[in-house]
Amino acid sequence: MRNLPKTDNCCNNMGWLEFEIEIGGYCLHLSVAPDTDLDDTFTAFCHDVQEIITVNGWLIDYAEEIK
Repeated sequence: MRNLPKTDNCCNNMGWLEFEIEIGGYCLHLSVAPDTDLDDTFTAFCHDVQEIITVNGWLIDYAEEIK
């Protein structure tokens, strides 16, 4: 099992990519590992609740990387 971030800073230090996504009427601020396929089920760090969540990528309506 790979290391998962526990804070915003951990995401930055681990090189995770930051996204704003819309899914089913919700807007989420997430970070994901660089090799993540956003069309599949994936693990993400949610900056809003400071927790690791699982996202079904095929349900995403819109995704934009935050640079």
